[in-house]
Amino acid sequence: MTGPERIEELRGSIDGLDRQILALLAERTRVVMELTEYKRDEETVRSPGRVEQVIAKVRALADESGMPPDIAEATYRTLISELTALQMKRLAERRAAAAQSVARESRVREGGA
Repeated sequence: MTGPERIEELRGSIDGLDRQILALLAERTRVVMELTEYKRDEETVRSPGRVEQVIAKVRALADESGMPPDIAEATYRTLISELTALQMKRLAERRAAAAQSVARESRVREGGA
């Protein structure tokens, strides 16, 4: 096999791995978004203690797998940051919907009184 052929073969492997990685990240995102429905405030969403637990676990798993832990940590910190922003948006949407519901109920009571 020539160098260029091997490069193409390895790139094909990377493409397949990327599909698997993205499928797993999509599943992780779905789980996080379901979890968000049970969170009631910003502190619970941000959960700095939980973030550090995840980072420590990821670093250890990366090390065991022969991956540089710093790369795994940087990747997960970005992932967590983006998912936290998504969770905060969902929390704000839920709060806005609840406020609208309270306002509607108040108007109904005032109109009906």
